[in-house]
Amino acid sequence: MSTKEEKPTLAGVNVKTRKRNIVIPEDPGSFADAIVTLCQDAASDDGSAGLEADLEAAAKALDGAELEYSRYGDVLFQVFFAGGRLGTGAQLAAEDKMRLATNILAADATREAINPYFKLFQTLTRRRPFLIRGLENTLVKLMLSLEFFDDVGRKKLGIALALTFSWKIGVVPGNIFAALLNDRLVAKGTVLEVMIVFFQEFLAKDTTLDDLVSILVKANIANRLMDFAPPNKRTPHEFHLVLKNAGLNSLVEWDVQREIDLRVSELQDALTEAITADPPLAVAEVLNIAKSKKQESNLPDGEVLRVSWLALMKSINLTGKNQQQITQALMQKLKSHGKLFATFATNAKAELALLNTIQVFCYEDTRMLKCFTDIVKLLYNAEIVGEDTVQHWYKKGSHTKGRAVFLKDIEPFMKWLEEAEEDDD
Repeated sequence: MSTKEEKPTLAGVNVKTRKRNIVIPEDPGSFADAIVTLCQDAASDDGSAGLEADLEAAAKALDGAELEYSRYGDVLFQVFFAGGRLGTGAQLAAEDKMRLATNILAADATREAINPYFKLFQTLTRRRPFLIRGLENTLVKLMLSLEFFDDVGRKKLGIALALTFSWKIGVVPGNIFAALLNDRLVAKGTVLEVMIVFFQEFLAKDTTLDDLVSILVKANIANRLMDFAPPNKRTPHEFHLVLKNAGLNSLVEWDVQREIDLRVSELQDALTEAITADPPLAVAEVLNIAKSKKQESNLPDGEVLRVSWLALMKSINLTGKNQQQITQALMQKLKSHGKLFATFATNAKAELALLNTIQVFCYEDTRMLKCFTDIVKLLYNAEIVGEDTVQHWYKKGSHTKGRAVFLKDIEPFMKWLEEAEEDDD
């Protein structure tokens, strides 16, 4: 009969049995009830202290309470937004017995009525930064439920969205706006409705258009504003008309300029690639690219000239060259591409824009400082810029950058122009 061998043991050592992970059941309902109770107890009995005072008292009560904020951060903000936990379709959870009467969706649809809640949110998130995620999740949930709110409710959410970023609580804008780019909600027009309120309220006080643009850039939607509009309003004309009717003219101007800048950037990339190619494309082909891009983008001649100059300069290697070699390389390149500039220098405004572009470029690159006058002479002799334009630039049309340096340097040439004009007379 076999006997089981005893395993050797180490004397004096207690072998501990591994315990299983203890899973604490979630109870968000009790947490929501606790929040409601704390806020109700902290508030003044008759409300005479005012909403802001009541919310400040609630903040102190919440700060001293030992609740699982890290686990139920979403529920905390749902209570302040809707009075209780949010269920499907933005409805309050039926099993919850208690409701907080003073909440954002029960307030008036004004900035003044909703603002105190965000003062509270800032206080809560400063003391417990991890709560920012709870606010973010609550906003996402509400944005995905826009279709279940009426016009007034959507206005309140638009104001809340604006205040979220006005108070700089730390919510990641990309997550919120990504939720709004829901095809079903966008097609119904509800998203655009909320975005209009968001723009209006954000720009109403203490914040600027630059602040708004910064948020749009961080959210990666600066180039996608029209995506928030339903298909029948997804053209620049229709979209900008909606913004103008909402009093958002500054945003329209910014969006128009953004589109121009984007097209200018595309033109510059195309011209730079064509001119710097190895071997470079023929001037006629480069000119065709410029004409095609100008027609597609409806860019002014001055912009095309500016971009053409910058693209041409990228094709010239100035490294290790002395002043004479730089001037020689520059003149050679300008002569070979003179037709490109002559094609778009069709009026005095465009010619002046070209001169100022060259002036700024020469000022910012010290190696080019002494080349400016030679460039102007070449453009004048090639009839790319006229005498009247040069005179206007010299007298009052020059850029502020390096003005004194360039005016002094070009003075002999200007005297020559005047003498030549007198001889002609």
